[in-house]
Amino acid sequence: MSSTASIRRRLSIPIIGTLLLFFVVDAANLYRNTLSSIHTAYDRSLLASAKAIGETVSYTGGKLKVSLPYAALEVFEADTRSRMFYRVNDFEGNFISGYASLAPYHGRIPQTTPYSALVEFYEDVYEGETVRVAALLQPVYTAAGYRMATVQVAETLELRRDLAQRALLSSSVRQALLLLLLFVVVWWLITDGLKPIARLRQELLERSPESLSPVNAKTSRELRPVVEALNELIARLKRVLDSQQRFVRDASHQLRTPLAVLKVQVQNAQRGHTDPASAFAELDQSVDRATRVANQMLSLVKVAQLDELPPQADLPADLTVIARDITVECSPLISRKQLDFALETRGPGVVLPGIHDWMVRELLRNLLGNAIHYSPVEGVIGIAIDGENDPPTLAVWDAGPGISDYQFGNLFQPFSTGDPVHGSGLGLLICRDICRAMGAELTLFNRRGNSWFDPRPEDATGLVAMVRLPQANRV
Repeated sequence: MSSTASIRRRLSIPIIGTLLLFFVVDAANLYRNTLSSIHTAYDRSLLASAKAIGETVSYTGGKLKVSLPYAALEVFEADTRSRMFYRVNDFEGNFISGYASLAPYHGRIPQTTPYSALVEFYEDVYEGETVRVAALLQPVYTAAGYRMATVQVAETLELRRDLAQRALLSSSVRQALLLLLLFVVVWWLITDGLKPIARLRQELLERSPESLSPVNAKTSRELRPVVEALNELIARLKRVLDSQQRFVRDASHQLRTPLAVLKVQVQNAQRGHTDPASAFAELDQSVDRATRVANQMLSLVKVAQLDELPPQADLPADLTVIARDITVECSPLISRKQLDFALETRGPGVVLPGIHDWMVRELLRNLLGNAIHYSPVEGVIGIAIDGENDPPTLAVWDAGPGISDYQFGNLFQPFSTGDPVHGSGLGLLICRDICRAMGAELTLFNRRGNSWFDPRPEDATGLVAMVRLPQANRV
């Protein structure tokens, strides 16, 4: 049955089908048992006929004789629809009287029978019709003692079958009425049992499109898990919508501020309140900040769609090659602050099968951009790829001021930044979402003392952003 079929049909068809199958099997058994009972009753008439014929068998002059005319059998016929035939065989099984075309009996009389006679009942075919036959061993006195003659009496089955069919018809009518009644009862019970679903549907249809309150429908015990799951889905949807609304509100605020500042700076430059060099420097900073916020917002939207991207089909992303490309891309920023940059690798190379190249580049671009931004002029930064670790790691470090305990609690909050003048607060959020999509883990911690990232004095400080890559391959 199709998975989209209605619940009423999925319940009623198996139930009614099972009942119907039961009634069919029961009817077949009833017909067979009824016919067997009729055979038991009417076999007595056959036995009486066979005994009546056997009593007329005598041994005279060295021969067996039968003095019963066929007309005498008419008194044993129960109905005009059935016909009777007989055959008498001598001691050696040779035909002596009756219907010679009736097949002689070649079986063995059972030692015990329900009747006080040596008789066996069986079915045979006579002139194309099925007949019920009684084979009786009739003792006949001869000069040598008693010997057994065989008397066979056969009757057609029209009457017996007619009686069995009448009984079957009478029972089938009652069973059909019972089946119809059960069908109505089952249909009503299923319809009544589905009413909680209809009430839940009606309540959902009557809700306001803006309503995200929990569903409080009074429903059956079986539907409570559905209602609970629906409420959980509504709660998650509410959290997502709240997050989106908060993001749009904060984003509009973040964009409105640099645009407002940009407008004031343009007005000041037009009125001559500032000299042209300072005005252009301030305009450049404002445009850079607005551009950075817009680009990171677009990146955040793209990261949110990572689950919908198909698996990477081309060559796996090589971490070292990507790190070199991002370093070249960011080299103007590194040169502008006169930073000492190091790209270090340890152990075998690291590749990321099935990972989109764009994801790794965006991750490194944001981490390296943060490191450049927070590093002091003539400071040191670097990228470290360690293929000997298990799992392998990618780290971006700097020699900046690090992160305070308060900032650690808001690292991944949108628009939460340690530099409200130049930062947007979206970079780390983008990096975290990319790592989740890659199955990686992003950890940030303050660097204290000497480490292989930066062989500097024991009092060296800065921030380390470390990414553990559990699905990486080593080459």
